[in-house]
Amino acid sequence: MVDNKNEVAQDTSQEEKEGEEIQQFIGIQLNNEIYGIPVEKIKTIVKPLQITNIPGTPPHIMGLMNLHGEILCVVDVKVLLNMGRAIPGENSRVVVIKTAEGLVGVFCDEVIDIYDIVKKNIETALSTLSAEISSYIQGQVQIDCGLMGILDMEGLLFKQEK
Repeated sequence: MVDNKNEVAQDTSQEEKEGEEIQQFIGIQLNNEIYGIPVEKIKTIVKPLQITNIPGTPPHIMGLMNLHGEILCVVDVKVLLNMGRAIPGENSRVVVIKTAEGLVGVFCDEVIDIYDIVKKNIETALSTLSAEISSYIQGQVQIDCGLMGILDMEGLLFKQEK
């Protein structure tokens, strides 16, 4: 009899969750900060393969990478966010982002987790952020290990063109 009550309680909490709009984010680490990228913008996540440097490109372009026969540009978002340069390590990953211009690789220190975030819990970005960074942060949300800034990937990746 007790088991049935637990099942009913679980069903009720599931119904409550379904009433709220949930958005999924991949949490990436840049230095000691966590940023979220909406899951629907991500094609895949891979260990960095050989990245070929291209002479004469802006400092945020790490180079080109061959991903299963598809050549994609790998971007160091740390440079774009004025956080220094990426230093490849054991946990480094390239998050392949789908953009209007095609696929772009985003180099990050580490992929932390996938987060299910209730949309109403996303707050506006802190006003203490520098103007340069805040224009690429769509919002922020409290997660178990601190604040996660939600990145505007299109705006960030193509800011140089504007």
